[in-house]
Amino acid sequence: MKKLSFLFLCLLCAISQAQLISGTVLSKDDNQPIPYAKIGILNSSFGTQADENGKFQIQLDNVSKDKEILIAVAGYKQFRSSVSDFVKQNPHNIYLYEKVTNIQEVVMTPKNYKDKNLGINSKSKSMMFTPNMEKGNNVVEETVVEFSSGKRLKINKINMNFSRFESSTPIKVRYTIYDEEDGKPNNLILDKDLIVSIGKDNLVDDTFSLDVSKERIWVQGKFFVGIQFIGQSSGKVALSGALFRAGYYRSFYGAWEKIGMAAPAINIDVKVQK
Repeated sequence: MKKLSFLFLCLLCAISQAQLISGTVLSKDDNQPIPYAKIGILNSSFGTQADENGKFQIQLDNVSKDKEILIAVAGYKQFRSSVSDFVKQNPHNIYLYEKVTNIQEVVMTPKNYKDKNLGINSKSKSMMFTPNMEKGNNVVEETVVEFSSGKRLKINKINMNFSRFESSTPIKVRYTIYDEEDGKPNNLILDKDLIVSIGKDNLVDDTFSLDVSKERIWVQGKFFVGIQFIGQSSGKVALSGALFRAGYYRSFYGAWEKIGMAAPAINIDVKVQK
């Protein structure tokens, strides 16, 4: 009887361990790891994030087998799999296929375009937006700010105004840009993942500016520009905030929720048609 009980416990242990799936997210084209990819449950705030080498671990024993795993990285086709199929392979190497995009070259005539800055330019020290960086890859929160333009425009720079930056090491930030559906962010429209390291020395007048002029980001209508602070940090970092501005946030691949109080100070430098 004791022998049977021991075997039963071993079986339960093996089943439990089988749901801890490890693996690596890789590019199918060159077999190189894709850093910081989000592995999560569709329409859920549950998931994990790969490290800088594309490696991850995710515990799925409490997740319904009919749920769907999603990995969405800018510049790649989405990876989707039912949890029941996903757990059959462990370790699990996941290959993402690059999107093939045919971007028509746009000839910009200076007289037909003008420089403009759009978005939230607040530099408030009292109204702040503080990202959650204490739990690292176990909590992946993304925040976006809404933009709108009746005329076609090209994004040249994405700017963030910091109200506080006390970190002895650089912090990593992922930038995202989405189109719109039903008033909320919908599909990623970037052709590649934009991840940068930001240190105190990179700020000019408490602002960090990312030059994206070579990325050929053209938009029109309503769109969203977002940020995600990557990894764990004990530093104290906060962006200036602004009341009553349209912004949304989500964790992993959960539903987008409207920001209740202060949206972060994200603004963009653009070339827009006159």
